[in-house]
Amino acid sequence: MTTAELPRPDYARNMRLLGYSDQGGRPDGVQVMVQSGYAYIGHMFSNGFSVVDVRDPRNPKPVNYIPAPPGTWSLHLQAHEDLLLVINGKNLYLDPLLMDEKVYYSGSMAEKTVSAGTSRGYSAGVRIFDISDRPNPREISFLPIEGVGAHRIWYVGGRWA
Repeated sequence: MTTAELPRPDYARNMRLLGYSDQGGRPDGVQVMVQSGYAYIGHMFSNGFSVVDVRDPRNPKPVNYIPAPPGTWSLHLQAHEDLLLVINGKNLYLDPLLMDEKVYYSGSMAEKTVSAGTSRGYSAGVRIFDISDRPNPREISFLPIEGVGAHRIWYVGGRWA
């Protein structure tokens, strides 16, 4: 998409749209963290995260996609220096039981999903990636978490997240 083709939003004051990316065909980005010219984007439905080179903001380029384990989403992530922390949790939209809003919004999620006697079929926890090679995250650790997994995370460096 050229700059001339970009929409001119009427709701933005003192801002202008410089570039656009479909995130490698995965437009379901939930959270974006930019580190040294690369955007790391957690996805709602694509079950993983994307890496987009944004060093030229007028021409962002998708450079990598890291899939999550089957049945797992990676909605939220945090980057600092050479570390990227990515949450893993049960992709709740894949569970037929939760398609009924009355069921989804009532009772304990753990009782509806984990205790239902079904096989786990997803990863729950926090994955830690080395992003010193910015376009090529490399998993270096995994912290498992009981239940349906992590949802939010906050990491600004240091020993604790």
